[in-house]
Amino acid sequence: MQTQSVLGQELIDKAAALWVNAGEQSDSAEGLGIDGRIALVHGLVDLWAKGWAAAIQILIKAPGSWGMPQATEPLPSEIVDVKTATTYPRKIEAVGPFTRVGQPKVTIPPWAIGFQPSFLPAGVTRFRLVLKDYRYIGANYTGKIKLSTQSVSNIVPDELAVVVGL
Repeated sequence: MQTQSVLGQELIDKAAALWVNAGEQSDSAEGLGIDGRIALVHGLVDLWAKGWAAAIQILIKAPGSWGMPQATEPLPSEIVDVKTATTYPRKIEAVGPFTRVGQPKVTIPPWAIGFQPSFLPAGVTRFRLVLKDYRYIGANYTGKIKLSTQSVSNIVPDELAVVVGL
């Protein structure tokens, strides 16, 4: 990514140099003239073509980097309250995809949903959902959360239906 930004800055610097040079020629006694204008346009078209060529090379070299989840902090939802405290820790996980309210064809896959905290310690009843993929930002979603335990074998996991704004 740093190579692309260096290349972009280089193209911007060259375009700025072309414009400054054209401005200086225009302010001189001879003026820019038709030859100077043609040279300016040719230089700008050359930079435009080089910029597009660089963008296409970037797409060819790293096609997977476009449209991928961003590596930043996930956005938390409002607090989800389980209402019942337990004497044992519980694991939190999404059961199937979450569906966008009003648009059932838009779903968030379970891998794009996380939790804060990642498990519920004994006695804790509140957690937040976090979005790991910004493509799903800005809408309300409905889905099911499963609360299970590995420390007590005879307890059936709880399922909780939630509607959250992410």
